[in-house]
Amino acid sequence: MNIWRILDIDPTEDISTIKKAYAKKLKLHHPEDDPEGYQQLREAYDLAIKMAKKGQGKPKAEVTSIADAETPVQPEEDTPILTVPRRLSFQHIDAAPDRNDPVEQLDTFMQEDTILTVQRRLSFQHIDATPDRNDPIEQLDSFMEQVRALYNDFPSRINPENWAKLLRSDLVWNIHLRRIVSDRLFHFLHEHHHLPKSVWLILEDGFQWRELIQEPFYMDKHSKIFCQYYLKQLDHPGLRFDTLLAASHLDRDLFLSYRDAAYQALKENQLEQASNSLNAAIALFADDPELLRLQGEYCQRVGDTAGALDAYSRIISIQSDDIDSYLARAYIWYHKQHVTEAQKECEYILSQLPTHPEALSLLGKCQLKLGNEAHAKVTFEHLLAASPHDYEALILLTQIRGNMLKQVKKLPAKERKHALQQLASELGERKDLNKQIKPAIHFQVAIATVTLALIMLFQSLLYNAFVDHTKLTPISYIQLHQNGLVNVSSPEALGQIGPNQFVQARITNLRTLHIYQYTKTDTDGNSSTTYENTLTLNETGAVGKTTPSGWVNIGYLGDTPILVITKQSSIEIEKTGILEFEMGQVMNVPPKVLMDTKKMLQHLELTPLFDFAKLNQNQMIDVRYMTIPNPPLEIYFYGLILLVLCRFFFGSLYKLYIITRVY
Repeated sequence: MNIWRILDIDPTEDISTIKKAYAKKLKLHHPEDDPEGYQQLREAYDLAIKMAKKGQGKPKAEVTSIADAETPVQPEEDTPILTVPRRLSFQHIDAAPDRNDPVEQLDTFMQEDTILTVQRRLSFQHIDATPDRNDPIEQLDSFMEQVRALYNDFPSRINPENWAKLLRSDLVWNIHLRRIVSDRLFHFLHEHHHLPKSVWLILEDGFQWRELIQEPFYMDKHSKIFCQYYLKQLDHPGLRFDTLLAASHLDRDLFLSYRDAAYQALKENQLEQASNSLNAAIALFADDPELLRLQGEYCQRVGDTAGALDAYSRIISIQSDDIDSYLARAYIWYHKQHVTEAQKECEYILSQLPTHPEALSLLGKCQLKLGNEAHAKVTFEHLLAASPHDYEALILLTQIRGNMLKQVKKLPAKERKHALQQLASELGERKDLNKQIKPAIHFQVAIATVTLALIMLFQSLLYNAFVDHTKLTPISYIQLHQNGLVNVSSPEALGQIGPNQFVQARITNLRTLHIYQYTKTDTDGNSSTTYENTLTLNETGAVGKTTPSGWVNIGYLGDTPILVITKQSSIEIEKTGILEFEMGQVMNVPPKVLMDTKKMLQHLELTPLFDFAKLNQNQMIDVRYMTIPNPPLEIYFYGLILLVLCRFFFGSLYKLYIITRVY
């Protein structure tokens, strides 16, 4: 069978390509599920690797079949895996346990503490990531030695090519040892995690740890905090590490721990923690541009404009071509109404990068604030030439043209015609303006439509969450708080309250009647309420099969018996016999409840305590809450989103008005 067809790649001498193809195919031919397929895949992989090492990936008489390989390709002699100084010591490494099973040997090794001492300056010019040794313990020993040595040499550590080369080791691609290597390396990085994002991406590409982290057993085995940290390194923008290369006497790992803590604190807006970490890092090394950038952001958040300007100025003194720092200073000047200074910063940026979009946009705004509409018009035209879809620039340019047209129309009739001709020449043909404005109108209409749909969605979510929690509409809830609740203490006062009104009251001598309220919902979503007593339920055998939605009780309102529905069993209330509530809804007594009440008073021998003839047979109270509930927390979240969406929606409408004003 054709080995390249098995690997599903074209003939190649690129070992990395072969290994990636092998890893991909392993998912289809796992040794436990498909031993024959795995054996064939492994033979094809081994032969392809041997051919690639001998430069026979694309021979003239191409060997495409495992059976055709009559003369096996011999591997090369061992090459130095890593060039290190002689001062290299290992402690507590037992690389030759007495057991014969290599897997047991490897398990024993993994349980031991390995301490490796490597001289600080190492050479990584001769890393050969494919040792020829057969002992798995020695292979893992060699691999972890390379990992530790690579990490300890900072210039080599931050070079992603070194890690990519290291991960091309046969040990990494060995199906039997791959998981152990992965676990060992992940554990090492738990304590040695100061790496640039480019390296983290290479490690993720090699081991797919993101997927493993989702498995519960892996999260238990490794620190949850580090797993979260690892995901952040993959998903968030990283900081530069090459800025520390010149700081040879710096404890880089300690510095990086402070810098990273400040970075994470700023992302979570924990300003006090960010301040502490920034101060600790600055005490070690104050000239790191990345650290100064974090300091500038921190100062802006706490309102320290002078501190922010100083931080960005120091970055520029270290790296004079740092455009981001010039732009940051420009924005600070602009927001502090120092428009002239902001304009100078933008002009310098554009002298280096003539089409820088943010600098062009900010320069145009500065020119508008300074009253120089003619220059602003030219600036925004340059911006639109470089970024045709910058709709803010188009809106401002349209506004400038509208203002210029207004000024011309104010001129005397004799001068107006000539001025309009001259203005038309300066502004360009209206046809060209239409070509720019039409896409902007369509874009703003689309934005407004989508925003309106989202407003309706979140308004519905807010309404439903509120009603589900309080059993009131937002308007009813507001009216309830504005008007207050009616406190009733007698049947006469209750008789003056209409149905569905809310009251507060104090019921005494409360007793349960063993009458239950049930709420049922049909297939169409319509709900209905029924009542059953315990005698009927015992006869039908339905006791305990359905949870009631309410319990019917009897007690005294003043000196008159009254029926009360509670939403929970009244066992605790019966100990005192007193029920006080702040929110109950007045309702008519259903005929079924009245009949069951008379029956249950006799059955429970409660007629001496409650005279059915004196019972308020017209009204009862459905107790909603003992105390009025506060609105649910989620409505604040929905409300905040609605405010943002409304602001965005009306902003789009305003932009449409500006665009179409001179259209």
